[in-house]
Amino acid sequence: MRINIALALTSVVFMMTWFTGFVSLIFHSMFVTTPEVVASDLLFITIIELLIITSLFGSVLFLLEAKKTLSRWYLAVPLCISLSLFVITNFLVYSSEKSFLGTPVNTVETLWLIILALLSPCSTLLFLSSNGEGGSINVYVVVSFAVSIFSMFFLFLALNELSKVSSIDEVLLPLIFYWDICMPAIGICFLSKATMYRDNNDVQET
Repeated sequence: MRINIALALTSVVFMMTWFTGFVSLIFHSMFVTTPEVVASDLLFITIIELLIITSLFGSVLFLLEAKKTLSRWYLAVPLCISLSLFVITNFLVYSSEKSFLGTPVNTVETLWLIILALLSPCSTLLFLSSNGEGGSINVYVVVSFAVSIFSMFFLFLALNELSKVSSIDEVLLPLIFYWDICMPAIGICFLSKATMYRDNNDVQET
């Protein structure tokens, strides 16, 4: 049961644009969920940080529970590390007065982009840690692996662009697509896995 909860909590960071978009509609604010413009409102900053912390808690809980039942539990470690760094980096980015990802992109923002891109392959490793524990696990691996390929492609383009002009204007659309579409796809995989894992344990017990 704890692994179910852990997987559900871990999914939160991948759905951050959906969460922030929902909140912005409720409060009729001017929040921007795409990374084109910095959202300086304290509520928006708090929501994003809480979502990342929630996912970090979920990933750590999954790791602790996986050590008891899964032989490849260590594959969940990279996601825990990435989310830990993401909490710190996100706070530093949003606490600065600089326009988010505005030219020139600084070192902290570059690290933010790198960690964001690494969340997908780290998720693939986490799904692989429980490979064989569920009938649909291969689907989760395939989806997260496909997103990982795109995230690495985007990261290559972004770093190449930053090395030239310290700007991501040319790769902004891929970033938005990754953040708004690809990451939520992984989030849905986590939620789906969370709903299926209990049945798998019941089958093993019988």
